[in-house]
Amino acid sequence: MNQPAQKDSVELLDNDMAGKNLSGYWRLGMEGLPDHPVTSVQPCLWKWVDVYESVVRAGEVISLENSERRVVRLVNPGLDKKNGFATHTIQVSFQYVKPGENARAHRHTPAALRFVIQGNGAYTTVNGQQCVMEPGDLILTPKLTWHDHSNDSAEPMLWLDGLDFPLVTALQQVMQERYTERRQPIEKSSEDVIRDQACGDFFHYKWRDTEPALRALAKSPSARDRFDGYLFEYRNPLTGGPTMTTIQCAVQLLAAKEETESHRHTSTVMYHVFHGCGTTEIGEQSFEWQQGDTFVVPLWYAHRHVNSSSDDAIFFSMSDAPTLKALELYREEF
Repeated sequence: MNQPAQKDSVELLDNDMAGKNLSGYWRLGMEGLPDHPVTSVQPCLWKWVDVYESVVRAGEVISLENSERRVVRLVNPGLDKKNGFATHTIQVSFQYVKPGENARAHRHTPAALRFVIQGNGAYTTVNGQQCVMEPGDLILTPKLTWHDHSNDSAEPMLWLDGLDFPLVTALQQVMQERYTERRQPIEKSSEDVIRDQACGDFFHYKWRDTEPALRALAKSPSARDRFDGYLFEYRNPLTGGPTMTTIQCAVQLLAAKEETESHRHTSTVMYHVFHGCGTTEIGEQSFEWQQGDTFVVPLWYAHRHVNSSSDDAIFFSMSDAPTLKALELYREEF
């Protein structure tokens, strides 16, 4: 005797489809997609005292003979801790190279940048171009450029590393290759390129040039941005475009006792406090910062800055805005 046909149902359909690597859109529920961007990145501030203690301790127990790099990474509490990412698009870490040390030459698909915090006289070599480091300098190592770091000075060097590692990871394009020798041969200096950009690629923004430009901007009241104070972006000197394809870098000055207005945008921004002290309100939270601290403003979080001191405050910032603008996903609201 024939069994009656089983009545079909959503549950049966879902189960059958799952075995065929299929899924129905209806499983998202009636709400479907959110009506605004949502991120798992959480507002967070990393204190300089914690970072500095960690990198100095690492200098005593981590050898560059046994580790490719000596870096301490900022880990966002809202992301998977095993990845060590500060945001979903930007990785931020702090690198420490002691006198006489060399971090060997390699290259990788993630683009990287170095913002120098402490020390003088060490250098990064990028595709044969020697970039001697001073505090406040910004040095770029675009994707697949050979680079190594050498400290022939008498003092430790410490700088901030920013990379688009999380973005490249999401695209499954991460790779790294070692150079045939520990150090690259030096073919030219960044000073040569600054004097004559025809002699090589531009990798090195000197603080001695950046600070006067920022101070000059701050003397013009009409240049003040109500959300960011005086914002000076690092631009590609050849194209006039963003600092790097995926990361826009900037320095930002908040005058003494200045308070900015609140806004939000679809880009995520990492801030490093180069000078000064104050407070930044992010969503419903308030973060007090001082020189050396680093904090993140996740996408679509309303935020504003307050310089509580009687002196100027200066941020160095990194934003994933170029990526969002290329995808026509960038927007701002105030």
